[in-house]
Amino acid sequence: MTHTITQVLVSRCLDDGPGLIGEAELANARKCLLDGLAVAHAARGQEGLDILRKVASSSGEPSLAGLIGSPDSVGVDSACLINGMAISVLLFDDNHASMRGHPTAPILPVALALGEELDLSLDKALRAFVLGYEVESWLGLWFNPSQYEIGWHATATQGTLGATVTAAYLLGLDQEQARRALGIAGSMLGGVRANFGTMTMSYHSGLAASAGVRAARLSQAGFTANPDILDGPLSIGSALSREWDAQAARASVETICAPFQIVAPGPIFKIYPCGRPTLPGVDCVMELRRGHGVRAEDVAEILCEVSFMYPRTLIHPRPKTGLQGKTSLEYCVAAALLDDGPRMSSFTDEAVARPEIQRLIDVTRVVVPPHLGEDVPDVRKRPFDQPVTVRITTHSGETVSAVVADHRGMPDNPATDEDMRHKFIACSEEMFDEARADAVMAYLTAPDSSVRGLRALVKG
Repeated sequence: MTHTITQVLVSRCLDDGPGLIGEAELANARKCLLDGLAVAHAARGQEGLDILRKVASSSGEPSLAGLIGSPDSVGVDSACLINGMAISVLLFDDNHASMRGHPTAPILPVALALGEELDLSLDKALRAFVLGYEVESWLGLWFNPSQYEIGWHATATQGTLGATVTAAYLLGLDQEQARRALGIAGSMLGGVRANFGTMTMSYHSGLAASAGVRAARLSQAGFTANPDILDGPLSIGSALSREWDAQAARASVETICAPFQIVAPGPIFKIYPCGRPTLPGVDCVMELRRGHGVRAEDVAEILCEVSFMYPRTLIHPRPKTGLQGKTSLEYCVAAALLDDGPRMSSFTDEAVARPEIQRLIDVTRVVVPPHLGEDVPDVRKRPFDQPVTVRITTHSGETVSAVVADHRGMPDNPATDEDMRHKFIACSEEMFDEARADAVMAYLTAPDSSVRGLRALVKG
């Protein structure tokens, strides 16, 4: 009997996967957990998050799950919506090269909310996280590059299916129920890149988390759906991607969880609070500032050489708001020059409107050289893994340049443990002091740690 792609995926993740998870996978999952908590803490008070909280938390659900960065508890569905958006809203959350999106934001809220409701160990919640991470990353390999090019947001589409697998594991769904849950989720995924630079961009993560839990619970209750959503002429892959190759997916699906994507290639963590495609350019500017003493007032012209996908993703060359600035290469480069690296304070509407920022944007050009064009196969396959070059010409006529392929935080140029600690402390400073932050970090590796125990430490 030939098994379907969906069958094998579910079997690998729910039957084989848990036993294959080792300390390397759990260690990276803990880093993702710490990073997710950090950026959600830093997001407290964001307008869009406050709007969502007012609407979502009025649903009347039993209050079974906590909101990150708050002493308040809400229903599991609302917690997934709000915590998912909280992790994503500052665009400071992690990325993954295979996924082409933000892996933690759609699945961590599921692991935390169900883990708290069911009083699960932190170890089990992290294993569920690793499994969801595996699915959303593999779907990225199968669906892209054309899914992203068409305009879908991978964090929303792949994240929904990853969140479903995380929920399926924690709720103890059997194979048939898990396959149906993926089928239900197939009609719940969405999220378009046209909403980048708005509140809705980060809302995608909350929607994905919430949909994953709802799909799993519906299936557990007997709700029906296509159990082979990754198979046949109307599969999710066919709907999302021009280049969906069922034969290639079938050939590779057996290798899921061997090794896990959370280890190879591993997470990408951010040092600066803006979109990942801006980060190589930011690192270039920081190198020129520190190595050549370039100052904002010295700059006459900035030239950024990038791959073809950068202008299509960073769609706000002249941003008007702080949110738009996060998806603007021109702005992030200018902020790196003026602010000694983009900071949280760089992404307010007032910061974007600064006259010196506007002057720097006026003299910045973003170009796609022929060797980084869409017609180069390797570039099209991996457009955000190509080197970025920034050339700055000063008023005195001097030209200096820097090239960055692996920005700080990528697996080949990783964020250190101290980087992660510093980020967590800095993002959490309005909630608790450094001693409490260190206690939280120590608790993540405690032998008897639980989701409820973690919640008690971080509720603020």
